Amino acid sequence: MRKAKKTLRALGYTAPVALTLALVAPIAMGHQSSNVSLWSAKEANTAWTTTDGKCWQSKTGPTNLAPCVKASPKEVTVRLMFDVDKFMVPDNVFNQGEVAKIDQYIKQLKATPEKELITVVGHTDASGSDKYNFDLGLKRAKAVRDYIISRGYPADNVAAPESRGESELLPGFDPLSVEQRRVTLTNTELLPGPSSFQGFR
Repeated sequence: MRKAKKTLRALGYTAPVALTLALVAPIAMGHQSSNVSLWSAKEANTAWTTTDGKCWQSKTGPTNLAPCVKASPKEVTVRLMFDVDKFMVPDNVFNQGEVAKIDQYIKQLKATPEKELITVVGHTDASGSDKYNFDLGLKRAKAVRDYIISRGYPADNVAAPESRGESELLPGFDPLSVEQRRVTLTNTELLPGPSSFQGFR
């Protein structure tokens, strides 16, 4: 009788542990299968980033992945200081750090699998006439566009240069400040064109 009570008491201790293991096991298995499905959902030898921008790695899946490629920024602003009446990047630019920003931008775009269209828009301060500032913004945009193409980015994927002149001055800055003299680079994904299949008539 006493032996039977001990057996029942032992079962009473082990039952909650067994129940806990039974509940945890499906969660662990689900987490592992999730990792596997994430790996299988990607092309071979590729990596990807999490929503917070970190390179995601798993304990399962292929081990010979290429370096993790982070998503490229959708817009970059550069403030190039040119020699007087000269617009060649990088030869006529004083602040080469801004040129380095363009180089990094191009590098990120070339590393992404999607085809991206770059729009280049020049801006000026309010120190000249409307026409002068429009032409000045266009020269800056053209210089940057030419440089992007010279760095190996496809010319067909870089839109014609645009200018806003002084029409889009940044709020919070003096209209004559250097912050207004800028070129913005914006990239949008190129969607595939319409199918050439016309069907039967």
